[in-house]
Amino acid sequence: MTHRAFVPPKPPPIELLDPLVANQIAAGEVVERPASVIKELVENSLDAGATHIQIRLKEGGSVLAQVIDNGYGLDGPSAKLAFLRHATSKLRTAEELMGIQTFGFRGEALASILAVAHVTLTSRRADMDVGVRLTGGGATGLREEPAGCPVGTDIQVADLFFNVPARQKFLRTAATELGQILRFVDALALARPDLHLTVHHNDRKVADYPADRDLMRRTHAVLGGEVAARLYPLADDLEYQVRGLLSEPSLHHGGPGQLTLLVNGRHVADRTLQHAVISGYGTLLERGRYPVGILAIDCPPGTVDVNVHPAKTEVRFVQSQAVFAAVVRAIRGMLAGTPWVKEPITVNLAALTEQTPTVHDFPALRPGPVREQLPSAWRNTPVRPFKHTQPFSSGVEDAFQPPLPQAQPQPTTYSGLRYVGQVGKCFLVCETADALVLIDQHAAHERILFEQFVQRARTQGYAMQQLLIPQMIPLVPAEVAALDEAADLLTPLGFVVEAAGERAVRLRAHPAILRDRDVVAEVLALAESLAQGGRGARTLETLERAAATLACHAAWRAGDVMTADDVQRLLREMEGVDLSAYCPHGRPVVFRAQWQEVGRWFGRP
Repeated sequence: MTHRAFVPPKPPPIELLDPLVANQIAAGEVVERPASVIKELVENSLDAGATHIQIRLKEGGSVLAQVIDNGYGLDGPSAKLAFLRHATSKLRTAEELMGIQTFGFRGEALASILAVAHVTLTSRRADMDVGVRLTGGGATGLREEPAGCPVGTDIQVADLFFNVPARQKFLRTAATELGQILRFVDALALARPDLHLTVHHNDRKVADYPADRDLMRRTHAVLGGEVAARLYPLADDLEYQVRGLLSEPSLHHGGPGQLTLLVNGRHVADRTLQHAVISGYGTLLERGRYPVGILAIDCPPGTVDVNVHPAKTEVRFVQSQAVFAAVVRAIRGMLAGTPWVKEPITVNLAALTEQTPTVHDFPALRPGPVREQLPSAWRNTPVRPFKHTQPFSSGVEDAFQPPLPQAQPQPTTYSGLRYVGQVGKCFLVCETADALVLIDQHAAHERILFEQFVQRARTQGYAMQQLLIPQMIPLVPAEVAALDEAADLLTPLGFVVEAAGERAVRLRAHPAILRDRDVVAEVLALAESLAQGGRGARTLETLERAAATLACHAAWRAGDVMTADDVQRLLREMEGVDLSAYCPHGRPVVFRAQWQEVGRWFGRP
């Protein structure tokens, strides 16, 4: 038998991509969703010197995303050139990249947007009597015609991803996409108080930030008076100019979504800076939590590279350690002089700098708590403490199980245990004829309630407590959208929540079991969890997360004193519940030791 020599297949020829295909590939990097379109267009408006920017949206921006500005404007040849790839007025040489001071500079945004949407640009410069209008989209060329219009630029992006159905399927609901756009607008409003920003959605105004150079008033407008009253100013000028308004440690969030980071006026999501902020708070902030507020860093030209991400959301510092230290130093200087620190924090500031950080030259702010610098109407607004839950695992049986002594098989009945007493206001001591049984009162009750919540939510739903007067709860737009999307999940749990605008929800009912608890804190925790986790294929996981949150807050807590009747009721409820599994947070529920084993603890044979 003869063997033929292997002949490799003929390789396909190497050819240049069709410009349309190349632009659609670039669009995949630059244009992810309507918020990406708005970001690119608004940054172009800022580079054009605009002081008033209007954003008009339909269906979260997927049907229409329009940006109108009063900037310099464009003439016909410049407008057509702007739609070609790598066309830009921001730089000419590679050396200029490290010193770039403008927002848009890659020269791909308009070409990428044009490849996946229908675009109409209308613009006029001050020295032109008549403006120009360009229309096109997808594979069609741009059509030019004269147009009467004010000085500035009006660009409309319609039917996003009309020719890329696969990308269109990944768009979320209009409420979610609007929430992402409002998050960007809020960050820009904090970064540029001098701008007048307005947003209309489906012909209804949803945001209006008049120009105001007073950062405190702008912060109040964006974050609300209740949050603004719990922010404190910080500043550092030793190596980099660091400015900010950050929250007291008790006001925190489960992700960085409410922490606005700015580098040379550009909104970024930089992990190095996020880690620096958390390090600055140290042990005053719970693990996995982020403060609320704004932190701005101004770096000299040539010390920061903003060209490391297609969407320009990440940066690279030449001296990242120095930037890290400057942020930590500014935050710890702020914390050292605030009322919740009764003793000097154990931080060697001299290790970071030889000078003590001071607050100066911060627009419209003085050292001390922001609450005292607010108008009297704001200072007198009651502040409800925010309560948050620790992160929890949704897959209960797969939750992390810390190494613990091996417990023996469970007794066949809990109601038959002899209750001895409560120790540490947390642990229930019980016994049988042959064993010592220790029960974590919170973990046991939490596990019981968790199974009840999940079972009832999947079947008949949980008992509700209707509110005679619905309660308004302020939230960020992304959390409002998340709760609104998950209304069908929350109703079986006993919550009736509806959107009341883009920045608040209306609570009409809550689970009856929470009648004595801080229900607002539960809604805040649910909103936070849903905004981070989403739903879709993870509907069951989302339901279990919500059930775990409710069970945790409705259960007996460590520190609660239980009477003998309370304990007997709990033991009866433990019947029929699989307590060999851990509680929803990964803690064991019951530990059982044979008396012989207890004897060995004391050296008895």
